[in-house]
Amino acid sequence: MPELADRIIAEARQHLGKPYRHAGNGPKVFDCTGFTKFVFDKFGYKLGRTVPAQAKDGREVLGKLSDLQKGDILIFGSRPNTRRMGHAGIFIGMDSTGTNFSFIHAAVKGGIQVSNLQETYYKQRFLGARRILPDFLPEVVDSSALASLSELVDKVVPRDTLSLSPADRRIILFADGSWALVDSSGALTAPAQQERLVLAEGGSWRAVTPSQVTIPDLKALEAASQKNSSATQTAPPPPADGSAQYHTIVSGDTLSGIAVKYHTTVNSLCALNGISRTTILRLGKKLRVK
Repeated sequence: MPELADRIIAEARQHLGKPYRHAGNGPKVFDCTGFTKFVFDKFGYKLGRTVPAQAKDGREVLGKLSDLQKGDILIFGSRPNTRRMGHAGIFIGMDSTGTNFSFIHAAVKGGIQVSNLQETYYKQRFLGARRILPDFLPEVVDSSALASLSELVDKVVPRDTLSLSPADRRIILFADGSWALVDSSGALTAPAQQERLVLAEGGSWRAVTPSQVTIPDLKALEAASQKNSSATQTAPPPPADGSAQYHTIVSGDTLSGIAVKYHTTVNSLCALNGISRTTILRLGKKLRVK
């Protein structure tokens, strides 16, 4: 499955630089979920078309950031530190600190691009992740790889913890990427930090410190959203005499602008339509104004 994930990321990268457009499904223009859906469709995986729908696709990823795997769908909020889902991207990989990752997505500014979690905009909005692909099986390390790992061991494990000569060192790589040195008696010496060894692009090995940053819980987010939605005021039915008036949303519309145009208030528009001030106005949708 890592090979399939690599192909998915490679396909996603083929579209770098293509412009963002609301409701864009590709292949020339995309919005965020239009892009993730388009890429996964190429490999037989059918995703939902909206961010809340993709936040239910596959299965939730819990644990630390280092538990994310290439190809996971990342969910972001529409505003800083908010619980409203508004953006999606595809996870590419962690950096060596275990606190930052890169992802590819369709951004309103710049179109298809690669970003990272340490960018303030995304750090304040990360809500969780969904796994579409099967879990990766642990890498199998053959004997030919042990020699190259020895150089890495020299850099990671303090010299005074080693009792073996370089020629006698052996390494055991466990399923989760953690590892230890083993001597002829079978005794194990593990690095104090328990760095994980990962096989990076290009076939080189590197040590990654497991992240202590926890992935947000999307299920808790969904439960909170349902609670909030149940408390939202329900829009009243239109008058029986057919006197209700509607406005069709066009590019650039805002609630305050619509309120001024129809000599009403934003609070009145929210009450008439069962929405809040933070509701995203969708192009072509009708908004009741009277």
